Amino acid sequence: MPNTNYDMSLMRTVKAAVVRKGIQYVFENRLRRAQYEAQKIIIASPWVTCSDMKAGPLVRITSIINKHQLPTYIVTRPPENSAEVKALNMLSQCQSTEIVYNPNLHAKLYICLAPYPYGFAMIGSANLTHKSEELHEIGLIVLAAGGGEEIVKQLASFIMDYLRTRPDSAVQKRLILRRKNHGL
Repeated sequence: MPNTNYDMSLMRTVKAAVVRKGIQYVFENRLRRAQYEAQKIIIASPWVTCSDMKAGPLVRITSIINKHQLPTYIVTRPPENSAEVKALNMLSQCQSTEIVYNPNLHAKLYICLAPYPYGFAMIGSANLTHKSEELHEIGLIVLAAGGGEEIVKQLASFIMDYLRTRPDSAVQKRLILRRKNHGL
């Protein structure tokens, strides 16, 4: 009997690629391209840290979020050390960011909801940490085109409609500022 947990027809029309290194760098570059069209950024990462260097991935991504007031939803585990507290404090300063803690999170997803050709989702092994830039990480990027559009929506729904609303999830900081030019 065939597995009915996924739509086989989506597989025939998906634009995707393997990312072998620099997952945050790829996310940041695609986000920079989409910045004016992006409607929502969604990130799930159990651990979030920033480096002391100004050029760290979290600093660069946060800069894009702030500059363009991108509504951003972050699901992570509660911080366990000073590096995580520092990173989450940086994200808390963004008025257009919501932070949700879930102690059971293990998924790593980076999503940009935007019209074609800017929308995409990345799923892989990398946390949003400065250390993951040095590790052997792998990911898959799916463009929101053809069957990929539905996959990106399903991944976004997993975070927005499932993870954020679980009984073990707790909103730590609500989104304050909504991007006016997209009606969000």
